[in-house]
Amino acid sequence: MRQGGGMPASVAAVSLRDITKVFGAVRANNGISLDIHAGRIKALLGENGAGKSTLMSILAGHYLPDSGEILIDGQPRSLRTTKDAIKAGIGMVYQHFMLVEAMTVAENVFLGQEPGFFLSPRAMREQVRILAQGFGLDIDPAARVADLSMGEKQRVEILKLLQRKSRILIFDEPTAVLTPQESEQLFAALRSMAAQGKAIVY
Repeated sequence: MRQGGGMPASVAAVSLRDITKVFGAVRANNGISLDIHAGRIKALLGENGAGKSTLMSILAGHYLPDSGEILIDGQPRSLRTTKDAIKAGIGMVYQHFMLVEAMTVAENVFLGQEPGFFLSPRAMREQVRILAQGFGLDIDPAARVADLSMGEKQRVEILKLLQRKSRILIFDEPTAVLTPQESEQLFAALRSMAAQGKAIVY
């Protein structure tokens, strides 16, 4: 998982430099360097246990690396928590969705906003509709999450990150829970996000 040589044409949105992470006797990541660029989609490939999820969990603020550093726009950053990662514009869509089933799509998208933030339900639905349309994510903002397919639930998770203005989006095995048609819709949405300057990793 090392990048090839040569000078980058532009400063990477994220650079991982010599990241190492050890869990007991297991060396999950060993000196990994990787650049993630705005407007591009990067696929991390490897068998189960290769360390892909660990590396992305470090970037999302879940784990601290044992050594190495993370640069955001060329500047060293310490991502000690998921909140630090979110502030840095990094968001992750997990295989197991973190949604409130009894709430609507729009309510889930706005859940966890800063204290004092308030929009009427109608304004929330309209904002989510515009956001979803802008990235080709077909979803009814008024639908209850409990009634959605797995692909639709994944779109809600993506919209949560887009609403937070995340510019680096990480997807943990995103097609594992999708039908072939939903996978195609996801890839179209990823291309749309990349075309609008987002950096995508899956």
